[in-house]
Amino acid sequence: MIKSGSAFIVRWWIPLLAVWIVGLVCISYIAPDFSDVISPGEFDFLPPEADSLKAEKIFRQAFEKDLLRSLVVVNVRRTSRPEGLTTPEEFKDKQIDRKNDLDFIENDLRPELEKIIANHNAQEQAENSAGEDTPLSQEDYLDKAAKAVTTYTDPILGPLLQSEDGQASMILVELPNDFLDARNGSIIAAIEKLIFENPTFRKVIPPGLELTISGTATVGRDMNVAAKHSADATESVTVILIVVMLILIYRAPIMALIPLITVMIVLEVVISILSLLAANNIMGVFEAMDIYVTVVTYGAGVDYCLFLIARYREELEVGLHYDEAISNAVAKTVAPLMASAGTSIVGIGMMIFTDYKKFQQAGMGISLGIFIALIATLTLTPTLLRLMGKWAFWPKIAQERPGETPGWVSRSTLVIRILESNPLERLWKKLALIISAMPGKLLFGFIGVMMPFAIISVVCFNFLSYGLLTELPDDSRSVVGSRAVQEHFPAGTLGPSTILLVNKDQNFLLEKQVQLMKKISDSLYKQRKELGIEDIFSSAYPLGMTPKSLEKQKSLEEGVSRIKRLGMRRRTMDQYVGKKQPLAEHVSRMDVIFNQDPFTQGSITQLNRVLEELDVLLAELLSGNTDVYALGPTASIRDMKKTTDSDQLKVAVLVLIGVYLVLVLLLKKPAICVYLIVTVFFSYLVTLGVTFALFWAMDPTGFAGLDWKVRMFLLTILVAIGEDYNIFLITRIDEERQGRTPIKGTLLALTKTGSIISSCGLIMAGTFCSLMAGSLVGMQQLGFALAFGVLLDTFVVRPILVPSYLVLLERGLFGKYSCYFGAVNPPK
Repeated sequence: MIKSGSAFIVRWWIPLLAVWIVGLVCISYIAPDFSDVISPGEFDFLPPEADSLKAEKIFRQAFEKDLLRSLVVVNVRRTSRPEGLTTPEEFKDKQIDRKNDLDFIENDLRPELEKIIANHNAQEQAENSAGEDTPLSQEDYLDKAAKAVTTYTDPILGPLLQSEDGQASMILVELPNDFLDARNGSIIAAIEKLIFENPTFRKVIPPGLELTISGTATVGRDMNVAAKHSADATESVTVILIVVMLILIYRAPIMALIPLITVMIVLEVVISILSLLAANNIMGVFEAMDIYVTVVTYGAGVDYCLFLIARYREELEVGLHYDEAISNAVAKTVAPLMASAGTSIVGIGMMIFTDYKKFQQAGMGISLGIFIALIATLTLTPTLLRLMGKWAFWPKIAQERPGETPGWVSRSTLVIRILESNPLERLWKKLALIISAMPGKLLFGFIGVMMPFAIISVVCFNFLSYGLLTELPDDSRSVVGSRAVQEHFPAGTLGPSTILLVNKDQNFLLEKQVQLMKKISDSLYKQRKELGIEDIFSSAYPLGMTPKSLEKQKSLEEGVSRIKRLGMRRRTMDQYVGKKQPLAEHVSRMDVIFNQDPFTQGSITQLNRVLEELDVLLAELLSGNTDVYALGPTASIRDMKKTTDSDQLKVAVLVLIGVYLVLVLLLKKPAICVYLIVTVFFSYLVTLGVTFALFWAMDPTGFAGLDWKVRMFLLTILVAIGEDYNIFLITRIDEERQGRTPIKGTLLALTKTGSIISSCGLIMAGTFCSLMAGSLVGMQQLGFALAFGVLLDTFVVRPILVPSYLVLLERGLFGKYSCYFGAVNPPK
C-alpha cells in the first residue's frame, strides 16, 4: 500500500502540485487576516471558575460603575524644586506670566485627554452602528469622556493621585477594553502625539514640567508592539538561518530552496486554517501564537524534508531514475516520518488538556502545523523534486544520465566529494569506538556533569516571573513611565487589589457596618509592615489611611453643613457599597495598595496574607457567612499562577505517558522506552537549570525568574522533538542488528545516522534561536532554552547516553535481569 501510494505521487505529480497551488490560493483568499481574529487579553484566558473572574462577575452585579479593564496613567511631575508642583496659591499674589502646574493639569491637559476619548468613542460608535443608530452629539461624547478621566480634583480618588512629596500628580484615563486589546493602541498613540509631539500643546506645558505615560493599557500596547516586532524578526531570522544552513549542507541553492518553499507554503496554509477556525468560533487564537506555530513548523518541516531528500540522494546514488528514486524515498521514509510527527503531535497536543486557554490553543495550533508539514513533506516535496529534476543539484549538474551510472550523485557536489573522504563518518566511528571501550564512564560521567543543573531546575522550578514590565525593553514608554511613577508613589498604586465582602445578612450602608469596616481596616493597617500594605481605602476611610489622608478627611468634614456631609457620605457609599440588586447593600468594597509591583510573586504572597487575615477577622467580628473575593492585577496573576502550576503537573504526566505509549507502539520495547523517556525528561531539567543559571548570571540583581510560559513550552516541545531523534536512532539500530551482534548493530546505527540527525538538530536549534531576535525577554529565554535543549538531545542524549546504556545492557551490567530491561540478546 505504501509502495503504491508513493508510486501514485510520482505518477501524478503535476496534478498534485496543482492541487497544492490552487488550495494555497483559495485558502489564502478566503481566510481573514490572522491579526483580525486574535482574542486579546491575558486574564480572559483563565478558566471560568477562577476566583478573580468570579470576583469580577460579583463586582458587575453589585456596582453601577463599570469594572475598570485597563488604564492609561499620565504622570506629571516637577523634581527641580523640593516643593514639587506649583499650585494656584503660590501664583495668586505674584505677578507670574505663566500657568501653575495644577491649573495646567485641570484646564489644559484634562480637556485634551477628554477630546481624545470622545473622538475615539465617536469613531468606534460610527464603525459599529453602520448608520443604524442615531449618533450622539459631540457634547454627549465629551460628557461620557469626562467620566473616564480622573485628576487630583476628584473628591474621592483625588488624594490618591497626589504624591506624598508633592512632586507628582497622576491623571487616570479609564479604558473599557482589556489591557492587551489592540483597540487601545489608537487612543494611546493619540495621547503620545499630544504630549510628546504636538507643538501647540507643548507650548502650554509649564517650563520644567515632566510628563510620562504608563498604566496597564500602555504596558499592553507596548507588549503588542514588541510581540509584532518579535514575530517579524523571528520569521525573517528563521528564513535566513535555514537558507544559510541548507546551502551549507547541499551546496545547491535550488535543493536548499525546496524545503524552504515547502515549509513556507505549509505555514501559509496553517495560519489561514487557524484564522478560519477562529473567525467561525471553532477555536481561539491569541497574540504571538503565530510565533510559536511558525518556529516549530519551520523546524519540524525542514527536518522532515531533510530526511526525505537524504533518502532520495541515496536512491539516486545506487543508479535509480528520478521517478523511481523519489518513489522509493517516499516509501522508505513514510513510516519513520509518521512516527516522528505522531510523537510530536501527541506530546505537544497534550496541552489541549490544560485549563489555561492559551496553552490549549498553542497545543492545537502547533500540532496542526506539524501535521500539515508531514502531509506536505510526503506529497508536495516529492513533486518539487520531480519538477526540478537534475536542476535541483545546480550548479554541479551531473553529465551522466540517472538510472545508468550508479554513484553519479556523489560526484555532483563539492560537499558530497568531501563526505566521500569520510571525515564526519570517521568522527562518528571514533565516538562509537569510545562508547564500546568505556560505556559506563561516558554514561555516568555525562550524567554527573549534567546533574547539578537538573538540581538547579528542581530548586528554582517555581521561581517564575509573571511581570509585564520585566518582559519589555528598558526604553519602552510604559517602562520609563512606570519608573517615574514609582519614584513618587508606592509600587502597587498602578494596580490596587480590590477585595469584596459579600454577606446577604448584612447591610453595609448602615453605620454599624461602616464601623465594622473601620475595625477591619484598622486591624489590617496595624499590621501593614508584616502584610506589605501601603494604604487601605474603604467606606470608613474613603481617602485612605495615611496620616496625610486622615488629615485631609478631617479637614473636609470640619466646618461643612450637614447637607454637604450627607452628600460626601453618599458619594463614599456609591464608591464602596453596591447599589445594583439583588446584591446591592450586601456587598462592601475595600481597595488595598501594596508596596510591591502588582505583577510580581511578592504581591501574590502579600494578597494571600491579607485574605488569610481577613478570614480570621471576619470570623471574630461578623456573624453569618461572608464570602471574600479579590480582583485586580495581583488577584488575576495569582489565579494564573495557580492555574498554570496545575497545568504544568498535569501536562508533564500526560506528555510523558502519551509519548511513552507511542514509543512502545512503535518500538515494541517497553523497558528501553522507559529509559528514552527518562533521558529526555532529564535533559529537560538540565536545560531548565542551565537557562536559570545563564539568565541569572547575566543580571544577578534584576533577574526576577524565568518567564512563566517557558516551563510549559519547553517541556512539551523538547520531550516531543527529543524523542523524534531517538526514534530515528532506535529504528536504525533494529535495522543494523540484522545479521550482526547487538552491540555492533547499535554502534553502526550511531555511525550511519550521526550526520543526518545532527544536521536536523542544528536546523531545529537554529529555528529556535530565531526567537531570541525579538525584544521580549520571555521569548529570548524560551528561544535559548529550546535551542540549548535540542542541541543537548542531538549531541549528548542521542549519541552518548542512549548508545552507552544499550551497550551496557547487552554486556549484562544489570546481571541476569538485563532481558527485562530491554536487552535484545542478554548474556547467558
